[in-house]
Amino acid sequence: MTALPHSSTEAALRDAVDTALIDLLTKPNNPADRARQELTRAVGLLDEHPQIEVSADAVTAVRSAAEHLAQGERANARTALVNARGRLSAPGSRQAARNN
Repeated sequence: MTALPHSSTEAALRDAVDTALIDLLTKPNNPADRARQELTRAVGLLDEHPQIEVSADAVTAVRSAAEHLAQGERANARTALVNARGRLSAPGSRQAARNN
């Protein structure tokens, strides 16, 4: 994967979180393959771009969602994704990342 500027990486992270959350919310009876794939992508972005300007809370929530989904805990994964989405879109989230 090539290096992405912060804004592109952040947008890709938000996109992965949104897609995983939408999948879990709209397809509760289907296997969570797409959500799992998107969370894998999100965690990969965090691993490959540790300098990404998002809050530590957002990073923790994304990783928690991935862990919960891997363990088959859809409800907990969904809750963590809602938290992650809120942290990623919170006003000043980039500033909070700089202060961590």
